[in-house]
Amino acid sequence: MKKNRAVVFLAWGDHYLNEIANSLHNSKLAEYDKYLLTEHTFADREFAGVKVIGVDFKSQGFIRKSEMLDFVPEGYDSYIFLDSDTKVIGDVSFGFEKAEKYGISLAIEPHYCLDRYFDFGKIMKREGIENRGQLQYNTGVIFFSINDTVRKVFSKWKEFSTTYFSDFNNDQPYFTMALEACSFNPYTLSINYNYRGTGEHISGEVRIWHSHYQMPEQINENVDLWPMRSVYNGKLKIPKRDYWGELNHNFRTFFKGIIKGKN
Repeated sequence: MKKNRAVVFLAWGDHYLNEIANSLHNSKLAEYDKYLLTEHTFADREFAGVKVIGVDFKSQGFIRKSEMLDFVPEGYDSYIFLDSDTKVIGDVSFGFEKAEKYGISLAIEPHYCLDRYFDFGKIMKREGIENRGQLQYNTGVIFFSINDTVRKVFSKWKEFSTTYFSDFNNDQPYFTMALEACSFNPYTLSINYNYRGTGEHISGEVRIWHSHYQMPEQINENVDLWPMRSVYNGKLKIPKRDYWGELNHNFRTFFKGIIKGKN
């Protein structure tokens, strides 16, 4: 049975709405219903194939993302939330499938140590959470389904974001802290589902590009390359192969196999 899935954007202001228009133009999202949650002032904007919903946000800035569950249309098996600077360039059905099975699926943040994320550990301590190098997730791409457990995570996300807004105005680390507080383990996707272009190595095919830099046209060429390719500041970097080192390795492996066979 075909699943009913939706895409959710959240933005306001000309700059970010223009980014969403660009994202839609360059993304492979035709098969999904698409929604934009925005301030009432911008609810008359039109985007092809997108239902624009004006909502009453209770908070300000990026922490409004923590309110999205209050406004997303229900009736879908799963959703994907996308930041305005993302482009879906490959098949992302796996992310939906894992959200339907586990509740939430998402990729790690390149700055992956939660307590070291711009000294976020001081906020964790105020909540009685030890600074133990917990893995931080990136909230620019979130696959989720709606159930009671997921609602608790999003509710805690909103609670943390609004409580500590004046101390740390960034929605992202609060999401991971909410996962910790709710003892919730999401399904962890590879960075190919949220590739930031900050120098991370790429193994396989990038499926979601998430960066303000221009995406290299050849980003998904040489997908099996070793050493792995990477992107930094919009430039694709392909390392030179160490043919001599590879030949040496192959010879050693070959002769080890012969010696093992004789024994």
